[in-house]
Amino acid sequence: MQPAYPSLAPSAARLDQAVDQLVRLIDADSTSGREAPGVDLAAAIAAELGLQVTRQPVAPQRDNLLVGHPDPAVLLCTHLDTVPPFLPARRTDGVIHGRGACDAKGVAIAMLHALDLARHAAPGVAAACLLVVGEETDHAGARAAVALEQLRPRHVILGEPCGMLPAIGQKGLLKVRLETRGKSGHSAYPELGVSAVHRLVTALHDLLSTPLPADATLGESTVNVGEVRGGVAANVIAPSAEALVLVRCAAPVDAVLAALRDRVGAEVKVIELSRAEPLDFDTLGMAGLSGSHAIGPAVPFNTDASILSALGAPISLMGPGDMRTAHGEGEHLPIRELALGIERFAEVLVRLS
Repeated sequence: MQPAYPSLAPSAARLDQAVDQLVRLIDADSTSGREAPGVDLAAAIAAELGLQVTRQPVAPQRDNLLVGHPDPAVLLCTHLDTVPPFLPARRTDGVIHGRGACDAKGVAIAMLHALDLARHAAPGVAAACLLVVGEETDHAGARAAVALEQLRPRHVILGEPCGMLPAIGQKGLLKVRLETRGKSGHSAYPELGVSAVHRLVTALHDLLSTPLPADATLGESTVNVGEVRGGVAANVIAPSAEALVLVRCAAPVDAVLAALRDRVGAEVKVIELSRAEPLDFDTLGMAGLSGSHAIGPAVPFNTDASILSALGAPISLMGPGDMRTAHGEGEHLPIRELALGIERFAEVLVRLS
């Protein structure tokens, strides 16, 4: 079957330019919280493409970039910040490696080139690309963009690596701190004290061994015990202990939180630190891109979507790359996926504008 629109695949020269720009952008350290080098270079790359750039101040040395139309009907959005540690770019045969290669500097470069392609293919396109800071930590960039009350898009295309398959939804998020208290004493006489560490270990075992609420579309709620602290010495009964726990919620957060409290028991204090509800994404009009009719599954990771939903527009999620390589030493993006990202983002802009 022929695609509904003429091909917007990048030329060989454009793709070479995009690859070189991605390598430069990866080499500009933009670890979350100190994104200025990456933001400045992204602004320069947009200018190289002849795209209008507006800065949105977020905090000192932290800016968003709005690239393209100042009042876009269709808004592409992804983030420039990355998780630590910084990993410089390197190229192997057909693949770009380095921190942010897929999450999400590769997405950003694909979006900028798609914006340039679309404005030449359809001069009436009213579209822009919002490049934000802080997605990996405090979501400060997305919050600042919403607080400005300047954007009124009809559709938002959020970019995260998922093989360019439009996702049907994302899991929610619940971050909690579990705290236990005990009674210290000499470890040779355990009957004289109460170990907070033992209480915490028991609670974590119960939490990990019993499923939390699930969903037919989103799958299972998953638990990660990210940090554990407690005690004072091996020969002292621990007076206190705590753990940081992150749950990827496949059900409403209140239901997951209630189940979590039940699992850990009354002797464990549960302190909620942050939450985001599960979301459905809009896939209307997203299938059929470049002849493909595939729709992707729900994604298990968190994004800026819950914050950007305040813009009042349907949100779709897709992007080049595989999130399973992100946040690790092997993060990479095949050049063929960068090309596919440019093409499909351009088609979306032409189709939805």
